[in-house]
Amino acid sequence: MNKKVLITVSGFQRLEGQEQDDIELITEGEYSYRNGRGMLRYEESEITGMAGTTTQFSFTSDEVVISRKGTTNSRMAFVEGRPNVFLYNTPYGSMTIGVDTHKISNRLDEHGGELEIDYTLQFDRVMSSRNRFAVKIKEQAV
Repeated sequence: MNKKVLITVSGFQRLEGQEQDDIELITEGEYSYRNGRGMLRYEESEITGMAGTTTQFSFTSDEVVISRKGTTNSRMAFVEGRPNVFLYNTPYGSMTIGVDTHKISNRLDEHGGELEIDYTLQFDRVMSSRNRFAVKIKEQAV
């Protein structure tokens, strides 16, 4: 059963040789959790630059998959110690992105909680960035 939740996504991205870029997004979405598996879904907005895109997190204790469908399409899989390469499609073109997950901290249960991922991205095998984000999920009052 999906619950209405309040979602806070915060994080940073640091490109090689550049200043750190911090972000924070607060939005509403849907959340479900059962038997150690969960799903979180929300609609992107103009603020994120991905209006018209639905973002979905699917997770277990050791893997997180972020899928985006709409104006931006991608499927990013995060597993500690296992690099992943995927195609990132935007209205402006496509690029190949590699992700190397350093640490996943999953403290989610049927009531919500927090998920943190520390990882490195490599864009078209040339430029890389160090990234970390935290997703906080809080049940909304009915």
